Amino acid sequence: MILVATAAALGGCRRAGSEGDTGGGASDGGASLTLNPQGKVLEAAENEAATAGSAVRRAPAAPGQERIDVPGGKLTAGSMPGDKGRDPTLEPALLEVELGGFSMDRFLYPNDPGKPPLTGVTRAKATELCQQAGGRLCTELEWERACKGSEGSPYATGAAWDPACEKEPASCASGFGVLGMGAMREWTASDVGEIEDLQARAGAVRGAARGAPAQDRRCAHRSAVDPKASGDDLGFRCCRGAPNAATIPSPGWQQTYRKATITPAQVAEMIASVPHLQDIAGVEISFFKEPDDVNAALARSDGGAPANTTLTTSPLLWSPVPGEEILVVAGKADKHAFVLAFYRLPGDRYRIASSLVLKEEKGPVVLGFNGYIRKRLPWATCVECRGESGHVTYRDDHRVVIIQK
Repeated sequence: MILVATAAALGGCRRAGSEGDTGGGASDGGASLTLNPQGKVLEAAENEAATAGSAVRRAPAAPGQERIDVPGGKLTAGSMPGDKGRDPTLEPALLEVELGGFSMDRFLYPNDPGKPPLTGVTRAKATELCQQAGGRLCTELEWERACKGSEGSPYATGAAWDPACEKEPASCASGFGVLGMGAMREWTASDVGEIEDLQARAGAVRGAARGAPAQDRRCAHRSAVDPKASGDDLGFRCCRGAPNAATIPSPGWQQTYRKATITPAQVAEMIASVPHLQDIAGVEISFFKEPDDVNAALARSDGGAPANTTLTTSPLLWSPVPGEEILVVAGKADKHAFVLAFYRLPGDRYRIASSLVLKEEKGPVVLGFNGYIRKRLPWATCVECRGESGHVTYRDDHRVVIIQK
């Protein structure tokens, strides 16, 4: 989401009311991490809809073909940070793995497109039934490989989900010819690992629940389910051949905030590649100075910094949840100030997450961090002043928004 706000310099400041979630204890900033952005900044997922491809209705395999041979090869598992529906605690960020070849039942158990899939069984029962049929329960990475096909498509139906596939799963084939992938939830033989104080070890389920939105039909989508659970929308399918041992590691907690070293020239290059930031592209970019500009923002306020919060003009690398890193930068572009947030991708690449341009406002703009408040990072030209401060917020749907109070 791209936010653009106009903020004129105000003669006086009014204190904003408390929003709760104050936390406590010391903040963490840690040693600075040097960044070296590679390539162009990628567009936000919300702005890719106009150029996204359409769903592909592939012809199902010939009748009588019970199993599909899926060749070995490289799988780029997971999804890109910032993708709609992505949960970074569950989906890895573009994890490359090598898989050996295997065969997969063309359809969900009992592998007969003319019959409804068997549901309402636990994972142990699904494992037993596959063994009785001469196979085994598929691993989750085998499932994802069969779903994405040789082209690595985000959906079994290509660049987009075909809604008709939920009602007629046997009519929709993945790139490898496997039917009904993403139409309902499916047990796999894999586990979702534990994340301390967040998630217990559980069974890895692929596909989506009945009535789920299209973004949950992505091949990378996974959920953590108690292996003893069952449901009328939870089925399974069987594989054959040696099981692939590759697994998805669970992300761990990282330091909430780290100061980042990046040059104004590098930020200028990042801005130039984002269509929505052309108002501040092509001009000299500069950062505010510390401690002078921090003191200036405090001097405009009548209350000082919030408790347990450290103010800085340095770019920050922010980890609001395990598996997610966001670069937050405040600076000046000619006569405008800005606050920018970028998802950090593997290989030190970036994707725009959110932006706030304060037109005709030269700042200074300072950022604040409190190590006990993970999902909200304050910014201000006048600390805690209404109209001159706000938050960079990480929402429960894993989207980033920059809010001006």
